[in-house]
Amino acid sequence: MKHSFARAVLLGCLVLLPAFAWAQGFVARAQFSSDVVDREPIDDIGSTIKVEYGEIQRVYFFSDLREMQGTQVVHRWLLDGDVQAEIPFDIGGNRWRVWSSKRLMPGFDGHWAVEVVQDGDIIETYSFDYVDE
Repeated sequence: MKHSFARAVLLGCLVLLPAFAWAQGFVARAQFSSDVVDREPIDDIGSTIKVEYGEIQRVYFFSDLREMQGTQVVHRWLLDGDVQAEIPFDIGGNRWRVWSSKRLMPGFDGHWAVEVVQDGDIIETYSFDYVDE
């Protein structure tokens, strides 16, 4: 009897886990770009960006969010683990595209990351290196 009850509880948890994870929503697509036009990134700038002296470079982070309606999502920008900016978005539909940007200047080189945070929980992290050669 004891083993049957334990198996039933375990099976119930396994059945409910995917439904719970799905209810949290997910990032269908995300990338760093040099701009966003008509709610779409124009390019994928990759995982390494070189410092260009005499210029301020703007990097956009685009994310296509699914099943997050009614929640708040934050793009948290970090440089070498230190928070540089937090940009909140109120999600108004089951498919919601949002983007934020950061101006990079010489001296801002290092490992950059953007955490996608939903209602206080980090659900994805994307990163690039800003290098001064």
